Amino acid sequence: MKLFTTERTDVYLLTADLAPALQVFLLSNRENFAPFEPLRDEHYFTLSSIDERINNSLRDYQERKGILLVFTLKDDQKIVGSINFTNFVYGVFQAGYLGFSVDHACQGKGLMSEALSKAIDYIQQNYNLHRIMANHLPSNIRSSNTLQRLGFKKEGYASSYLKINGSWQDHVLNSLVLPEMTETLDPA
Repeated sequence: MKLFTTERTDVYLLTADLAPALQVFLLSNRENFAPFEPLRDEHYFTLSSIDERINNSLRDYQERKGILLVFTLKDDQKIVGSINFTNFVYGVFQAGYLGFSVDHACQGKGLMSEALSKAIDYIQQNYNLHRIMANHLPSNIRSSNTLQRLGFKKEGYASSYLKINGSWQDHVLNSLVLPEMTETLDPA
């Protein structure tokens, strides 16, 4: 289901019909993503595993706990990026986490910043979050630069934060504080 477009991309809610295209995206970027992700076994890349993760994400979407997006180049079918907003908390916190990845052939072209900018607007309008948090490895300069371009601020440094590529790794903690919306939305 296409949610919105940018100048160069079409952005979709990740649904079961996109599982084969997501599998191609994940397999073709397996080596590229490995240094920045948990260890992935062969099962992770199977259609059954991808379908299961999509179904879980759709439950979270229906319960307003998160939303997983993928994007293509405009009017194309090949997934070239993913944007994940997860772990939404409402009430006095109104926050969630952001994760993102882009195809190795599309890096350095500004596509992620373009899609993320519109995705953040979508999240603010539809979920009324106040804070979006995004963390990255200290060595991940591309992610750091993307977040800075979007207005994220470094808020801290967490030692041994996540187990990435088989070992506990430090992370830089960032967040984007969104302006309060004049109309409040019921998160229920």
